[in-house]
Amino acid sequence: MDHPPLARVADAIGPDLVGAGTIGQPKIYGEGRALLGEGAHYRRMLTLARLGMLPFLWLTLALCAVWGARVAGPAGGALAVVFAATNPNLLAHAGVAGTDLAPAALAVAALFAWMRWREQPTTGRALAFGVAVGLAAAAKFSALAYLAPALLFGEVARLRFPREAAPRDTISIPWREAIAGCAAAALIIWAMYRFDVGPLHPGGVWVPAPALIRGVRPFLQHASGGHPAFLLGHVSQRGWWYYYLVVLAVKTPLPLLTLAIVGTVESARAARTERWPAVVPLAGTCAVLVIALLSHVDLGVRIVLTIYPFLAILAARGVVSAWNRAGSATMLVMRRSALVALLAATLVIPVQAWPDYLAYFNPVARARPERVLVDSNLDWGQDLYRLADTVKARHIDSVRVHYFGSSSLEAVGLTNARRLDPNERTTGWVAASETFLAGVWSDTSLRWLARRTPVARIGPSMRLYYISPDSSR
Repeated sequence: MDHPPLARVADAIGPDLVGAGTIGQPKIYGEGRALLGEGAHYRRMLTLARLGMLPFLWLTLALCAVWGARVAGPAGGALAVVFAATNPNLLAHAGVAGTDLAPAALAVAALFAWMRWREQPTTGRALAFGVAVGLAAAAKFSALAYLAPALLFGEVARLRFPREAAPRDTISIPWREAIAGCAAAALIIWAMYRFDVGPLHPGGVWVPAPALIRGVRPFLQHASGGHPAFLLGHVSQRGWWYYYLVVLAVKTPLPLLTLAIVGTVESARAARTERWPAVVPLAGTCAVLVIALLSHVDLGVRIVLTIYPFLAILAARGVVSAWNRAGSATMLVMRRSALVALLAATLVIPVQAWPDYLAYFNPVARARPERVLVDSNLDWGQDLYRLADTVKARHIDSVRVHYFGSSSLEAVGLTNARRLDPNERTTGWVAASETFLAGVWSDTSLRWLARRTPVARIGPSMRLYYISPDSSR
């Protein structure tokens, strides 16, 4: 399945600027390994590719600052930025050459642009909304999957909490501006496909951006058909309806989760006086949750990154509202002390989690998060360099590796290693990724290994074993 190109183009800009180009390998993983190379070149290319996601982190922080200031004043803007900038999940995906942070940031930008347009339906704001929608659609199909119900929930909020002084016809859609916005969105999407025109299939009718249209059907089939997933010790192809509830419960920093709940209550209260814009962040949160719970693609917190800017804005409102609420002197001191403690914990979390932001879990998961979630929640092949360092430090002559990643072992200096074959049982040193040990994306051939006690853990995502030649298999 080919997602739209924007996020992938962002990842490719850095390597392209230093002369990297298409190698012509028949498969994408072979192409990627050839482009990245080995040794110092590998590190350099990978770093340049990862830089492509940083602008989307900056966009997320800017949106949190502006939107947080709208709902809770300057302090709210600053707090929303703090909650987003200290979230290990956002930091993790700002530091990988992936495709998940871009649609999250752009979907939030599109919802914010829609809110401003519906507040004041000018052509300029309609065009800004259209551009944001176009960029979101060009980043990943999931951005539109979340944005569509968010807009629906937002329109419901407009009907439920209309402005007291607004004329009756402002409830309707300003169609002229809406058409201009749709045209802007279509133009942006088509531009991202380099204004390509062609048939959907040989001999078919020619259409603009045929690759986009061809990609929609596989995306929908994937969403309904499911994906190999792991949760609480079980593997499933169809997933679990509550999967993302567990993900958010164990992957979200607890101060953010707590204060976002407070902010949700405060937003509902504020809607009666501030009217419908007060609940738009809540509409965005609910939209992400609804789509995630309906999906059969249980691939980890990266799929629901869109929810975190909304939670940051809600949490900012929660802090400001709780801080300013009247009460007895004793209650005021207790409440503000609790808020200070939660904010202090928020600042400490990324320091404690560094550098393993990708594998961050809050205390709910306890000390063995691999029993709760694996895959990109914990293990995305990020510890290959650590494995190389461990092999060198232990003077290991040869090691078999079952690694959850596509990078070449030689790229990080593991020249005395080879991948473990399917269903291979071996002796000597063996390193295996937690995802494969859990039985995801693999057969059950590692059960014999998972039952053993590892010699060492390689970061949060791998285990190192030694199997003696006379050991029973």
